[in-house]
Amino acid sequence: MIKASFTLIIFILCISALIGGFCWTYTINTWLDFIGKSPNHIKFWQGAIIGFIPYIGQVSLPAAGATWIAQLFLK
Repeated sequence: MIKASFTLIIFILCISALIGGFCWTYTINTWLDFIGKSPNHIKFWQGAIIGFIPYIGQVSLPAAGATWIAQLFLK
């Protein structure tokens, strides 16, 4: 039982890191581009590390969606 729970937690963290790798990279680089900075500062692995952080990693999809919607009106 404990092994299954631990495996599930590791699986969820890996999925969160994968999603964070794409979403946080997009979100942060888009806002960097918007304010005039070089947009390639955040790499995939850095976004994945942000995705590992429990509550911040869960905000990655809403943040990417809000960024996409905001950029429709700002650019």
